[in-house]
Amino acid sequence: KRLIMKNLEEKFGNKFFLEHFGVNYLYKPKFFDEFEEMMSLDILDSMLSKTNIWNNKNFIMMLDQKKLNYGDYSSISMETTGNNYRPDVNKVENLVARGASIILNEIEKHNKNLLKIADDLQNLTNGRCQGNLYFSMASHQAFGPHFDLHDVFAIHFEGEKVWNIYENIEKNPINHPVFKLSSEDRKKRAGNIIDQVTLRPGDLLYIPRGQYHDALASKNGAIHIAFGLSYFKPIDMMTTLWEKFIINDFMREDIGIRPSENEVKKLLQRLSNELSNVINSEEAVNDVTKNIKQWPYQIKNFSLKSLLSEGPVYFVDKSVKFEKSKNKSFLKSPKALVEIPHKFETIIEFLMRQETISKNTIKNEFKNISNDIIDECIENLKKMSVIKLS
Repeated sequence: KRLIMKNLEEKFGNKFFLEHFGVNYLYKPKFFDEFEEMMSLDILDSMLSKTNIWNNKNFIMMLDQKKLNYGDYSSISMETTGNNYRPDVNKVENLVARGASIILNEIEKHNKNLLKIADDLQNLTNGRCQGNLYFSMASHQAFGPHFDLHDVFAIHFEGEKVWNIYENIEKNPINHPVFKLSSEDRKKRAGNIIDQVTLRPGDLLYIPRGQYHDALASKNGAIHIAFGLSYFKPIDMMTTLWEKFIINDFMREDIGIRPSENEVKKLLQRLSNELSNVINSEEAVNDVTKNIKQWPYQIKNFSLKSLLSEGPVYFVDKSVKFEKSKNKSFLKSPKALVEIPHKFETIIEFLMRQETISKNTIKNEFKNISNDIIDECIENLKKMSVIKLS
């Protein structure tokens, strides 16, 4: 079947990035034409019936804004060894009949069409994507006013759900106790409702990180999937550079016994200088740039059939590293440093992120690069033993 989302960037348009991305919510009715291929009640029933893939981490039930205990809707599975509790069909259906909601975390991992959307959203935003499915009954709300720690692209598939958009936005919230508010505090901080949007099958709603919102199904069996996108932040740069701070001699020094206020002031000044030296180095720029590029999850489906038809598969020598310095690129091994010709740079940068690679995979990735250049690059890497057949 033909997958939709051929050109997600075109469907959103430049206006989305200029006026809404990271700033303001956006409702796009009838955004998808073939949403039935991605999710429906039949597809959901089929997925839920594969009880061995569900557990207390990815299968959650809520009733009237209260999280239910996993034991209330699970039982020991006869299909597995040990005390493995899986969702119990009868218990789950009885709770749903009472109005309970089902939340399935990381749903994209179990559906190739949804995985394609997650990958397209990552390519669009350079974010990390996770999709959570929400199945809701009419007039029973799983969550009151709240904000998310990530951007939300909510796609609706079944029934109807009314979304309330509130006036207030928390400034750049992250996963930290300072942003964990009680339900009462969230209600107070949300402010007034500024818009109400009814999502129907095929509709999309974008909500930026920190925007207060809530939703309530107006028909039984409402299904939407919230694709959450998180992006690289300045605080992640500190994680990237952490090892460089570790190997800095000053960072590991003892500060001495009960330093005076003046000594502490000098220590802070020295700390500032050492941090500046690390942060402003060319090596730091290269490392952070590399991590930003590699921030999205590497999403890939199994394709053994294509593997058999795409020719020799080469193993990439992971002891060899791709590095950039002073507008030049290099392959660095424990024994040598080799400059990469400009015409091979993008190919080799991509190739060195893989465990295995084939010529056809590279050709599919770089349709704008001639086959002659790709062939030449592969032959050079083979001669250098950067890639090997076994």
